[in-house]
Amino acid sequence: MAKKGAKQAVLETDTLTLDYTLAELSSSQHRSGLAGLVLMVRWLHRFEHWKQDGSAICEIDDNLSDCGATLRINQLGLQALLNEVYAASWEEQERAQVLKNSRTKEVIPYLREEEKNEVDKKGNPIKKKVYIYQSVVPKGAFIADADPEGDRGRWIKLWRDMLWRTLRGVATTRTPYESRANGNYTEDADKIWKELLQPAEFTVNLPSTYYLGAQASNPENVPFKDRARYQFLLHFWVFAASIYVPAVIDNEGNREFVGYAIAIPDISQLKTFCDEFPQLLQGRGNEVTGYRPREAVVDLAVEGALDVIRRLRDRVSRLETGIGDIVLGVDVIHADKQGNNVRILGTTRLDPPEQEWIDKYREIRESLWSAIFRRQRLLNHVSRKPWYTGFDSLLCTIPYEQTMENDYFRHDSRESFKYEVGDMTEETLEIPEESDLPEYSRQKLILRLVRTYVTRKLNTKHGLEWKSEWTTLRKTKEGREKLDKLRDYQEFNEKKAKIAKSAFLDIRSRTETSEFINYFACTICSVPQYIKEEHFVQLTQDLYEKTDEVRTITLLALSANS
Repeated sequence: MAKKGAKQAVLETDTLTLDYTLAELSSSQHRSGLAGLVLMVRWLHRFEHWKQDGSAICEIDDNLSDCGATLRINQLGLQALLNEVYAASWEEQERAQVLKNSRTKEVIPYLREEEKNEVDKKGNPIKKKVYIYQSVVPKGAFIADADPEGDRGRWIKLWRDMLWRTLRGVATTRTPYESRANGNYTEDADKIWKELLQPAEFTVNLPSTYYLGAQASNPENVPFKDRARYQFLLHFWVFAASIYVPAVIDNEGNREFVGYAIAIPDISQLKTFCDEFPQLLQGRGNEVTGYRPREAVVDLAVEGALDVIRRLRDRVSRLETGIGDIVLGVDVIHADKQGNNVRILGTTRLDPPEQEWIDKYREIRESLWSAIFRRQRLLNHVSRKPWYTGFDSLLCTIPYEQTMENDYFRHDSRESFKYEVGDMTEETLEIPEESDLPEYSRQKLILRLVRTYVTRKLNTKHGLEWKSEWTTLRKTKEGREKLDKLRDYQEFNEKKAKIAKSAFLDIRSRTETSEFINYFACTICSVPQYIKEEHFVQLTQDLYEKTDEVRTITLLALSANS
């Protein structure tokens, strides 16, 4: 089909017929570009003005299928299509300080100064000076149309911000937008038209403006090239991608947004994807965190792929197909503008996982509160490691105020034991009179050893113990509100947290293997325990052979019982 389309392109100078199949395209950006082309042509046909008295031609033939598409277009139609892709307008925008040219350091002229009435952190009224600049703002076609808040919504703003800081991070690459904001512009359409008229094998340079990660040449001085008819598709892939913002938490607990995670679907069913993607965009929520859409803020860049796959699966669950039939996977490119350069901070690919694995991701994202805890759980989930992996290093390097003394972290510890181990309900705070573990479970046994240690020491040192009526009160909202006001319940929790914290710090300070083993045997196991003999033997073996795992689980169990 590619050769057929190329011959027609050479012979027909008035109308080009370009045949594309997904199988012939070399990357997910190209395949998403084909989907973006279909979506943009559909968007274009919502209006009448682009036809220019019927002279413009830009249409996807009726034979659009899951395998590919055929584009019929003339030069006027190409101009109309690119006018929608690069549509933009001049708008006034506020800046907190004067902008300077990054190269010359000269002050960029602004329209005017204004004073705004605001409130500082203490609630005192203050006046803040702002500078009004005139800036070019990309329209975003159907991306803006799908935003729950409309053309000024946060989703379309996120898309525009990404565009301006990655693909169009350098001012000279914004010419197609700026020129169209100023009026009629056909230079890029004329250039592309001439390139498409060339034989199918005709190649052009492949800049990073169109293909993220491309360079002028590789270390061996081989230039990045692409066939003109394929590079044409790279004008459209941004309309089929999803944008996320990775948030990094430092050791002080401060959150910082770092670049953009651009999730690019590697499409395997073109028509189905194009039919479902607009509805996927419209189904996003409009809750915010800071000035970002809440659903776009992620702890890991790879979450962008997870979220796209989850949303697509929800969309296609009503169809007689699976998510693996629509996309081969999702590529995520983590990019950010640093100084005058756009840096690729990382790339990853996620193939469509099984449904249970996606459900577990949803559970982690929705049920955990602490960004630090959730990020480690997600790292473990993506790499398919045990849920507690890596927490030893985490708990021993960040301040304990963010772990043992953080309500969110303690909540997540309890939730993780509850869902991963199935042994963290309030009722199990009452110590059983004999072991009821039918088979050996290292996590369950350590959790019970820690709980028994904390509870018995609480009783022997302070004369406090869990009351059965508290269990009843915990079952209703009204009961929990009443329970939180009981002085003896408050004292029980305060003393329990103090005991758990003391043991936590003792273990954290014992970095040598032998020191931890001695502490675990002489302290955590110092109170009477109900352990089956065969389970005790297995735990002893794990203590010596899997010391790091036992230590990590013990620290998390203390957090869950604090």
